[in-house]
Amino acid sequence: MAPDTNDSTDQKPEIDLRGGLPEGLEMFAVIEDPRSGNATRHPFGSILFIALSAVLCGMDTCEDFVRFAKARREWLEKWIDLPDGIPCGNTFLRVFAAIDPQCFVQCIAEFVAAVCPDLSGQLVALDGKTLRGSRKADESTVQIVSAWACHNGLTLAQRAVDCKSNEITAVPKLLRHLNVKGAVVSLDAMGAQRKIAIAILHAGADYLLALKGNQGTLHDEVRAFFGDPDSLAYARRKGSVVDVREQHDKGHGRVEKRVCTVTDHLDWLPAKVRREWLGLRSIVRVESRAELGDGRVREDTRYYLSSLPPEAARHLELTRAHWSIENSCHWVLDVVFGEDQARARCGDAAQNLSCLRRIALNMLKRDAVRPKEPIRGKRIYAALDPAYLEAIIGLPQM
Repeated sequence: MAPDTNDSTDQKPEIDLRGGLPEGLEMFAVIEDPRSGNATRHPFGSILFIALSAVLCGMDTCEDFVRFAKARREWLEKWIDLPDGIPCGNTFLRVFAAIDPQCFVQCIAEFVAAVCPDLSGQLVALDGKTLRGSRKADESTVQIVSAWACHNGLTLAQRAVDCKSNEITAVPKLLRHLNVKGAVVSLDAMGAQRKIAIAILHAGADYLLALKGNQGTLHDEVRAFFGDPDSLAYARRKGSVVDVREQHDKGHGRVEKRVCTVTDHLDWLPAKVRREWLGLRSIVRVESRAELGDGRVREDTRYYLSSLPPEAARHLELTRAHWSIENSCHWVLDVVFGEDQARARCGDAAQNLSCLRRIALNMLKRDAVRPKEPIRGKRIYAALDPAYLEAIIGLPQM
């Protein structure tokens, strides 16, 4: 009896990382293979697939990728071809050093567009981060500006700061690659720049910018205004909105009180300032007092410029949510993914591996199989359970 040529039980599902991708991996199709000639013995898609799977399973370096591949070779060959065996650590490093970083940025954008197409009404926090493990002989390090969707807990995009520039110039370039129409974009004091405010408005979003001493006398003037009860009383008499909202929280061994005061009374500002800060509608003060379990007390007062209406409850919510980029993104990358300790000083490896970690973090955040498990726990389960890893990536059921 002739064999059944349609029997495909031993065939791998089509998983060409340059096209025809299963759900969850389509985004990698935008990454171009930078290699040529004899440097292409290992399939480009296989290198990316191994690296992504390894990072999801708790591997943080190129040498770890090799260890993962050796331990999981049988599982890997279920999905990809390894015609020349497992790539070495230097191969992974060379490939990630040579990939155009903008390809990986587009890769993140493809993922976000699929799972979070509309950011209208949401807060997008922008913040800078230093990749300490990228430090080179000249003491320079890679600086990254990231965009974080606070409600969804996803990295939307990132951009490296040019070595001859700073975060201020990187933000408008980052915004050009984001669809933030209808969203609110928040930045810490480094972003309190008129050009950044204009770029946010041109992107169709509102801004919430922290004020500090880097804005000349403006910070001191806003602080003096809120510190003078007569100024607020006068604003009310003139018919301006002065809205106040108080919030109390208790947990994790601390009792915290936050008070937000916001007003649209801006007539006292010099006309030149009001003209230069396009779209400015409100100034904001947020006072916080935290009583810690050991008896210590921490007090802090922050000031903001906002293009939003003077609603204290909304501004209290937004100013608090902004810090999730530190707590849920940067802290996780440093502590759980070991980003600060990762050494990658060759070419664009540091930037591209940083992008890969953010893609992995996005996937882990979106995981619906173990939604209550912390990120560290999810990585451990992924390393122990191939079926769970497949579910995180979105591979087809076999």
